[in-house]
Amino acid sequence: MIELRMTEDAQRRVVRANMTTVATLVPVLLAAQVPLLLSGRNVVLTLAFVALTLVLVAASYPWVRHVVRNARVVLGDGTYTVRWMRTRRFTVADVERVVTIDQMSLGGIALTTYHLVAVGRTGRRLVHLVGQAWDRDQLTTIALDLAHRGVPLTPVHVPITPVQLRAYDPRLVPWWQAHRVAFALLVGAGTLVLGLIAVVVTVIVLL
Repeated sequence: MIELRMTEDAQRRVVRANMTTVATLVPVLLAAQVPLLLSGRNVVLTLAFVALTLVLVAASYPWVRHVVRNARVVLGDGTYTVRWMRTRRFTVADVERVVTIDQMSLGGIALTTYHLVAVGRTGRRLVHLVGQAWDRDQLTTIALDLAHRGVPLTPVHVPITPVQLRAYDPRLVPWWQAHRVAFALLVGAGTLVLGLIAVVVTVIVLL
């Protein structure tokens, strides 16, 4: 059996990327509480929410560190176990195709790096491993192990975008991942609507 684990450099990259994402969400969550604070109603509840937000942000660092330290891929007998927040297991018989991509960025703060994607015979994506967390040799080991066991291997050597990869095979990239900007706008719009509802409810209560 072969056990692949994230290098120290990869762990630092993943922790930094996740904490950057968390840091961008904090102002949004805190700003949503401003109308309630200005209203003077439910001040204790609002302050409790703010405190809870700060505690969760502080707790996210050791949690992310725990996740990356325990992340691993185990292979070697036709079975594959991927541990990343949750554990996923599949066998070579479950895999219809494995695709390796030399250069692709998922947008935002994600690096342009290499990827490995395996899709199953049931039509769903089994695993997506990113070079930001796993080095090229590790992903090559997984891809070649699958290929040697009869799984078709499709290498993509030219730079490609998630939209282009999804156009090639929709199973490789889900819609929200291929259209990060549109997805972010939808999430932002939903957050704005919730904020407006909170303001309206506050005004009604004051009246």
